[in-house]
Amino acid sequence: MDIFWSVLLRTGQTAIEASSTLVVGFFVAAVMRVMLGAEGTRKLFGGEGLGGLFRAWVIGSLLPVCSFGVIPVAREMRRSGVPSATILAFVLAAPQLNPLSFLYGLTLSEPVVIVCFVIATMALAITGGEVWKRGFEWPADTLPPDDESTPAPGLKRLASVFVAASREAVSPTMLYVLIGVVFTGLLAGLLPHGILGMSMRHDDWRSPWLMALIGLPAYSGVLPGMMRIGLIFEHGNSVGAGFVLFELGVGFNLGLIVWLMISFGWKRVLPWLAVVVVLVLGVAYAIEHPLYFAKEEASHTHAFDEWTSPFAGGSGANWETVRGKLLHKVEVLEPVALAALALLALAGGLFARFDRAAQIDAWMTAAPPTSDAPKAVWDLDVPGPVQGLVALLGLVVFSVVALYIYYPDQKQAFEEIVRVRADAISAVRSGRKEEAIRQIQHWDLLTRKVQVGVFIRTGRMDPETSKATEDLREHLEDLRDALLADDLDKAKELLPPVEEAYRKCRDLYQSGD
Repeated sequence: MDIFWSVLLRTGQTAIEASSTLVVGFFVAAVMRVMLGAEGTRKLFGGEGLGGLFRAWVIGSLLPVCSFGVIPVAREMRRSGVPSATILAFVLAAPQLNPLSFLYGLTLSEPVVIVCFVIATMALAITGGEVWKRGFEWPADTLPPDDESTPAPGLKRLASVFVAASREAVSPTMLYVLIGVVFTGLLAGLLPHGILGMSMRHDDWRSPWLMALIGLPAYSGVLPGMMRIGLIFEHGNSVGAGFVLFELGVGFNLGLIVWLMISFGWKRVLPWLAVVVVLVLGVAYAIEHPLYFAKEEASHTHAFDEWTSPFAGGSGANWETVRGKLLHKVEVLEPVALAALALLALAGGLFARFDRAAQIDAWMTAAPPTSDAPKAVWDLDVPGPVQGLVALLGLVVFSVVALYIYYPDQKQAFEEIVRVRADAISAVRSGRKEEAIRQIQHWDLLTRKVQVGVFIRTGRMDPETSKATEDLREHLEDLRDALLADDLDKAKELLPPVEEAYRKCRDLYQSGD
């Protein structure tokens, strides 16, 4: 039963984690189809050659999608007749990097490390596209463009974006997403609790290989992936493993790989993917020592706990425990994203059931009758490509706004930290182990949020404050380890050092304010 609940919990957590960026992927694909059209999409990504590959990297780095959300966008690119090498370069670039992850990454370690990661990602995306073009591409890979009519200007065009996103939500895209979600849940649920706690060490040459083996087929969201990379830096683990996590763990999942194999043939995709993995590992080993800035290496890490079972053997897990952990995963953006996914799936199912002849699409693309009457404000004839580019830029702006919502200012963050801290200490003193661990994890997350929130609002992070924040997280980790070892007496003894570290951290943030 522990295995069953573990798989169920990890599957649900993966779905929640992917919800917001998957919704963005559906709407990006819909905007490309309805507003840009096939011709506009081809122009956006450029033609053959290095210029198109570089554009794919730039556009992919701006869109807030994950390795699930990239699937509907890549499908739309292929339908529009974009060269297959450009599509693969986009796939290699889009999941890892966006404005949110880049700004968050700058707070995790030396900025030069994240900058080098970004440069390496650009080089790998362009190289991967060029390798495909020169060694694996067939002429039939680039489909004839589907230059269908775009909707009429005005409200019809806006409504058609919702219709296109809804149809995509019940298309084969969702099957690929489910493959990735279920596989990640099975992998994480079946791996024994804490088995990766001693892995990814800086002094172990196998760390990048192990990360590639686990990270390539499993799903990791963009921000959770960056958080794991931050833990790697904090614990002095392998920088090479961190880069593999950034490039392959965040960049791929089994569902995306299955789509690539079905679209372009497994006999070519698997060798191409092997070349990409070798290139990633080559970069990982090359940067292991030059970019290693840690002063010491921790003996263990919790960075990969969510890729293993959350329950130790005989824990007596039940639905209430699973439900509580799932609700804890739902934060600010997830309720909206989950509701949007449910709405898109419901609407898409209704369209598929009652509008199989696509009469709604035909009505939307029908030319409006000519009239001399003045047009309403919402019926102004703004060219579709212009609207499409504005909409895509709007998604970038939305990602920045979401960044400020997800990472509140320090006043809001500490209001929540005060509540979580009280719950955590109360749970430790009363011996409620599971509740204490959950609140300590939340406390740890909030310390990261306040750090990023200060950085994005001020453009800097005081070294002393940053060090105090890291010290607090180390004390929280020691407290969590004691609880995981069922040593309640030691956990109670660790409360005073935790409180002292918290007060120092709080005072430094308040003095900085």
